[in-house]
Amino acid sequence: MLKLEKICKKYDNKNIFRKVNFRASTGEIVLLTGESGIGKTTFLEIIAGLRKIDSGKYYYDNQEILCNDDDIMSGFRNKNIGYILQDFALVDDYTVLENIILPVLYSRFFSKEEAILRAKSFALKFYLEKELDKKVRFISGGQKQRVAIIRSLILNPEIILADEPTTNLDKNNFRLVLEMFQELKKQEKIIIIATHDDRIKKIADRSYKIVNQEIIESP
Repeated sequence: MLKLEKICKKYDNKNIFRKVNFRASTGEIVLLTGESGIGKTTFLEIIAGLRKIDSGKYYYDNQEILCNDDDIMSGFRNKNIGYILQDFALVDDYTVLENIILPVLYSRFFSKEEAILRAKSFALKFYLEKELDKKVRFISGGQKQRVAIIRSLILNPEIILADEPTTNLDKNNFRLVLEMFQELKKQEKIIIIATHDDRIKKIADRSYKIVNQEIIESP
């Protein structure tokens, strides 16, 4: 289980989060909703250790994680977290395959050869097998979204964070992504999705909404 307790975060003395609590269990899809600009991405970044908190506790698997310690959180993130970024954060001059296996260069958990095999398997599932040798600058927005999703899964993380993962996806690719999340759930992963896409609600186990610096579990 991932659990955050009494998390506080300020920017320029303005409260973004005020003593918020959040939990997500293995084998669970949890949604994080709310208006644009209210802090969904910021909260995902806190979970990923990319944003420090002002106070609060961070637990994973019943152990406290010192989430404001850069070294500790970097190691925890590399081992446990896959992050599907809203803006993709792909390298335009790298090929699709090079982008997918990029996390392997910063990890000791998979060899490059194993990562390439996994990348090709995912590419086949997401209809990208013919694009692997193309530079990212020459593929479509929907294809870039799928590349970003595959890259987040290449190291087989236990926690998957997804920031608006259905943006730029047509009906068929939307279905593929939902099926992927459901398969990850079967694998006992923790899946946390920040979204304003109501279509995702049908696969969610629980949902939180950000309102007035608080995160409220929806009924």
